[in-house]
Amino acid sequence: MPPIISPWTAPPETIALAAGEVHLWRACLDVPDSTFASLQTLLDPSEAARAARLLDPVKARRFTVGRALLRQILSLYLDADPAGLVFGSGINGKPFLAGEGGRALSFNLSHSGPWALFAVTCGMEVGVDIEEIDPALDFERLAAQFFTPGENALLGEVSPARRRRAFYRMWTRKEAWLKGMGWGFSVPSRDVGLLERASGEDAAWRVRSFPVGRGYLGALAVGGEVGVVRRWEWPL
Repeated sequence: MPPIISPWTAPPETIALAAGEVHLWRACLDVPDSTFASLQTLLDPSEAARAARLLDPVKARRFTVGRALLRQILSLYLDADPAGLVFGSGINGKPFLAGEGGRALSFNLSHSGPWALFAVTCGMEVGVDIEEIDPALDFERLAAQFFTPGENALLGEVSPARRRRAFYRMWTRKEAWLKGMGWGFSVPSRDVGLLERASGEDAAWRVRSFPVGRGYLGALAVGGEVGVVRRWEWPL
């Protein structure tokens, strides 16, 4: 049975994860200077160094806000100081929360332009992706480069008028799944197709697409049964 997916709403005062739930948070990364100054203090030295290495000041600012919001969101579930959270990373770079309490939480984040998505669940791996639908993008070239033959064949069956959106739907779903699996870009995406992975442990993954806002598309991948997906707006 497909999960129940709530509309985007303001979060409740108390945040709690029930079994089989996934929480999605949507946030704008373009914040006032006063808010940015406060959020900037939450990053640890390694995060601040990563932001400093970004040559584009807009990207550096959005990276800083995204990492700070991730800390604030996760702190709601742990009743902890956002600045005190410690992150580790898996073999292929997928982040996790270090410490006894944090390891039970699974999370992932993605951003495109000024928008970010954060996914949080418990006891299941999770991946999320968001992309802006670019009307000028040569998506067929990207599909030929990064999609499997089966994925390209499926895309070719879609009418030309709907093919661009179909590409973004396939792209975000594949990205969310690869991130959830912890593979990311560690494997050639042209060699690993979501369509072809329908057996074994990969069959347990559930992938859903959803609109994020005008001109944006998101996807969620979860390694287990999902009963409810709650979608919340982060209040800035």
